[in-house]
Amino acid sequence: MRKSAICLMVMMVAALFVPSAQANPVLSCYVLTNFCDGIQVTQIRVGGIQKVEVVGLWDWLCLKAGTGSLMSGGPGKFGTQPLYPYSGGTGSGFSANFTFNMAGFDLYGTFDGATAFAFQTNQPFTRVKGPCNPLAPKTGRSTTGR
Repeated sequence: MRKSAICLMVMMVAALFVPSAQANPVLSCYVLTNFCDGIQVTQIRVGGIQKVEVVGLWDWLCLKAGTGSLMSGGPGKFGTQPLYPYSGGTGSGFSANFTFNMAGFDLYGTFDGATAFAFQTNQPFTRVKGPCNPLAPKTGRSTTGR
């Protein structure tokens, strides 16, 4: 009985130090005011140095097919190398990284891993809780100009 109590206590103490990786995920839709792109992200508490991981989908070609290229990063800053078609497709030849704050968003990219260029800077957006419906809400030009 005593061994069981000690074992149970050790397990309870260990549980206090293990982060709950999927606890309370937060789903958000980023509506890029001047563009047709759609971005849907989920913030997940992961522990470690980062504490919060952001994963999601970016409909960078505005296909409105209910999917997009996978993205990941941290709160307010995430990116990817876009693929076409979105799942298992061919790389676009560039990597892109969004940065969001209260003033707007920037989208920077690289073709070679040594230099950077701006797709967009200081553009307005709206963040809405819940899923994007649809992922790319409107027609027009994408943030990458495609």
